[in-house]
Amino acid sequence: MQFNSWKLFFVFMLMTFSFCATDTRLEEVRRIPQKYRSVTFIIGSDKSSNKYYTNAAQFFRQHKTGVNNTVKITPASLVDILNYLNTIPEGEKWDKVNIVSHGNSWTGLAIKIKKKGLRTTLESVLNAQQNGEIPILKTGIFDEQSHVILYACGLGLNEPLMHKLKEVFSADMSPILTSTKLFNIFAVGKKTSKHSLAFFYNSFYKPNKYLGKPNLAKQLEKRYPEVDIDWMAALKRKLPKTQDQAFSYMYKIPISWTEVYQSNEDRPKLKTENQIINWILDQPEFLNLVKEFDIPLNKYQWSVQYRNYTNEAGEVKPAMRVKGKTVVMSVLQQLVDPETKDTFVPKLTDERYFMTL
Repeated sequence: MQFNSWKLFFVFMLMTFSFCATDTRLEEVRRIPQKYRSVTFIIGSDKSSNKYYTNAAQFFRQHKTGVNNTVKITPASLVDILNYLNTIPEGEKWDKVNIVSHGNSWTGLAIKIKKKGLRTTLESVLNAQQNGEIPILKTGIFDEQSHVILYACGLGLNEPLMHKLKEVFSADMSPILTSTKLFNIFAVGKKTSKHSLAFFYNSFYKPNKYLGKPNLAKQLEKRYPEVDIDWMAALKRKLPKTQDQAFSYMYKIPISWTEVYQSNEDRPKLKTENQIINWILDQPEFLNLVKEFDIPLNKYQWSVQYRNYTNEAGEVKPAMRVKGKTVVMSVLQQLVDPETKDTFVPKLTDERYFMTL
């Protein structure tokens, strides 16, 4: 694997003096609008010891990307973001639109479709479009250089959602859309903040049944036999002491399915997790969804809710909602240049690490 070497650029600030003899010309320059502008959305605030949003905000303040970049720290929804993009003055175009959000390849973006709405998944975007809730972007705000970059972990592995978001962020012209296939890591150093990427290796367990680190290490060894990582050491490590050390990160993944029946007699009574799993195995559509997640059925904590469902015709039908939740323990290994031993972010056009549409 070839890596670009790092180069250091030294910037010298030159002080110049001018006399106030051209006030009128200065006013004319101020009246000429900038052709391009950029914006970085930091979507939300941290609710745990993981300072993802805090560190990302500091990074983008120090390393502003794009022309005339504004950093906005806001719990904006997808609808809010689209409405904001429509406020760009006439004659100007977006250069870069950076969006920082939690996310993963399974459940999409943590960004809500609208305030107090559902998170951004393929299904929720489709439903919002059908209900007329997704704003249409006005013409003239993008050109062939405009770039929307989604900083959301593993989102570049969710190809259907990426294509749908490409459609959502398109006006008369479509901007380039990019997201990483790896984890994003934002770190605050003594002098500057850094952005890096990390490979991730997943193990799973039920929320009510912690397996312990030795069992998780065995699960990882079985899932990734070709990977040379000390799994036990990585699971014990919450933060790396050196950039090449693997470490662990825990989060939860929910999944649900609603089945509607013609009568109460048709609706099964599922009382145990084994009964729920056997029922799922007989549901081709739901089973395909579970298989896409690549998480074993017995690693979920399953439950059933019995409720009524009202269809578009106003008819009330008995329904059953099956819910599953699993805990993901990911081992992360940062992308490190073997020569410099430093982390780096590859070019956004590198298809090994990014999906670009």
